[in-house]
Amino acid sequence: MREGGSRCIYQDEDWVLWPVAAGGPIGTTGALMHSFLRNPASTTTTTSTRQRTPTMATLEAERTHAANLDVQILALERSLSVLRAQRTLIQEQLDSYKYPVLLLPTEIVCEIFHHFLPVYPECPPLAGVLSPTNLTQICRKWRAIALDTPTLWRAMHMSLKECGFPLVQQIHELDIWLSRSFHWPFSIEIKEPDDASLWNPASSLCNFIFSPARCARWEHLKVDLLEPPLFAIKCPLPLLRHLDVGFRRGAQFDDANPTVFEGVPLLRSVVLDGYSAPMVVLPWAQLTSLKLHRIYPEECVEVLEQTTNLVYCHLTLFVVPDPSGPWPDVTLPRLESLHILQVSRYARFPITGYLETLIVPTLRQLEIRERILENPIESITSFILKSGCKLQEVFIVGERLVSKDNYRRAFPSVKLSFEEKFVGEGADTANDVEDISHLFIHRVRGRH
Repeated sequence: MREGGSRCIYQDEDWVLWPVAAGGPIGTTGALMHSFLRNPASTTTTTSTRQRTPTMATLEAERTHAANLDVQILALERSLSVLRAQRTLIQEQLDSYKYPVLLLPTEIVCEIFHHFLPVYPECPPLAGVLSPTNLTQICRKWRAIALDTPTLWRAMHMSLKECGFPLVQQIHELDIWLSRSFHWPFSIEIKEPDDASLWNPASSLCNFIFSPARCARWEHLKVDLLEPPLFAIKCPLPLLRHLDVGFRRGAQFDDANPTVFEGVPLLRSVVLDGYSAPMVVLPWAQLTSLKLHRIYPEECVEVLEQTTNLVYCHLTLFVVPDPSGPWPDVTLPRLESLHILQVSRYARFPITGYLETLIVPTLRQLEIRERILENPIESITSFILKSGCKLQEVFIVGERLVSKDNYRRAFPSVKLSFEEKFVGEGADTANDVEDISHLFIHRVRGRH
């Protein structure tokens, strides 16, 4: 305490005067200061724990450390700069590299794409391994090539069921493929599911698919439907060359109307079965190729009498124990290749006299199952003499009761080939030659 009623208070290493009235009360602040001066140890803050001003040596050390950090940062930035330059150079090299397959001319790529797909007119699916859609999902260049190649999109298989694609989407895809194929003729295959009760709208959908705008593009048409009433085409097909119609059961009603194909000037090849043959009306006389499957001999006669310009004919017959013969003669003046088989390869019933009813003066190739003939050598001999044809090749199908040697002695000027083994009595031949049956089948059937 100094004179004049002032106390000397220690604050931050400086002496200050705190005036206090003599004998008067000390305020709150003054009381605290007074308590501090009288008992410094009673406070929580002591002189040893207060922050002190850094010394000159400490400041110098901090400046040196900051300078060292700047040097390290500069070195790292230079290293990053070098790495970035190297990466840029490598990326430029990668960007400039062209994979050899991408250097192929567009014409070669198109040819590879065509070999990837089924051979036209066979129809690829909407999606999957053999679909042209896959070619659009590899890279940008190949997608552009695929979309700009109309012939990749000129065939399609459709299924009238929800097989991964709703029916409406399938029809939408059909229109897209028709657009991508531009003016090219189109091949289409349409199949209906076995359970028609689940797909009651199939009939209306068929009619929708066969709209005039779409039918104008069909070149090859294959329909595999459940029954005839679900199949109707009421518009011309000016480009149609091949027609394949199959029904898995006959018409449910006796008054079912057959489908009449009009406006088909280019139609030359037809495939039918026992259910579809009576349910279609065709310009038979203009056909040059005909296949009839799962059909009775008498039904064949009704069709063959109208197909006088056939060059190729393939019949797969139902064989019954007592076929309804005899049958009238049918003349096919231009026929060159004839194939007569049976539905069951193990059927043992011959169709006596049926082969001899076919008069084919220009025939060059004959394929026949031996079991159809009651006496094979006599039947073929009678057939040749009645037709007056000059056979060049004969292919005997199925197990044989007649040996190769007997056939060769009977037809020495004809090239003979055989499919299966000899099951008759005695030896087949003393010197078997190489079996060329597979070559015969590939050569003859491949033409059609």
